[in-house]
Amino acid sequence: MSIHNLTGLWTVSGTDENGMATSGQPIVIFGAGGLGRMVLDILSLRPEWQPMAFLDSNRDKHHQTLDGLPIMGDLTAWTRLHAQGVRHATVAIGDNEQRIQVAEQLQAAGATLTSAIHPLAMIATTARIGQHALIGARVTVCVHATVGEHCVLSPGCIVEHDNTLADGVFVAPAARFAGGVQIGSHARIGIGATVIPGRKIGAYAEVAPGSVVIRDVADGARVTGVPARIAAPSRFEADPLAPLPEPAPEELPIN
Repeated sequence: MSIHNLTGLWTVSGTDENGMATSGQPIVIFGAGGLGRMVLDILSLRPEWQPMAFLDSNRDKHHQTLDGLPIMGDLTAWTRLHAQGVRHATVAIGDNEQRIQVAEQLQAAGATLTSAIHPLAMIATTARIGQHALIGARVTVCVHATVGEHCVLSPGCIVEHDNTLADGVFVAPAARFAGGVQIGSHARIGIGATVIPGRKIGAYAEVAPGSVVIRDVADGARVTGVPARIAAPSRFEADPLAPLPEPAPEELPIN
């Protein structure tokens, strides 16, 4: 594969497994970290795309390479790339609020936000996937499920039938949602967590790794354990400087 900048416009060329000439649309990945490397792997498997560079807000990473791609700068570098004909970008940042913020800034600067969906993901024909979704290998999205914009579904997670994920949700690897689960915007679900049928996870809530949710979770709350219990009160209801409540006697460890 080679990337050319002829007369100020980016073009990409390469060959497929049979040696035939191929071409894909240049695309930039914002976020030169672990999630960015996953997105690069996904896009490299899709013939319609040709990853050409990373962008990142961390200046210490600039002018280095990651998995063979240059890290060309921060958002200011997008202006130059767009002027040279690059139109597509995807944002690979794990923090939900930062991911959406950067995505909106790129979009305002002329970028077309692009999803990265692994070819080994299984998505039902009746499922609906919003704009700018990042979906890893072995993800399963079942019938009549809805995934909002800017969501991240990490490898191996299961989104069962009739689930609804609002915008900006992050789902870590191997998390599992039974049927009819609702996940609020900007929620974060930890690795290996499980949610039983029909439960609601509030906006900005966090489910700790390995937890099993059997009750609804309020907006902004953090839950952990099996079964999951409140580990931190809702960010929308409690004084963040107030001490956490003492555990009930039955929750205290036995000496």
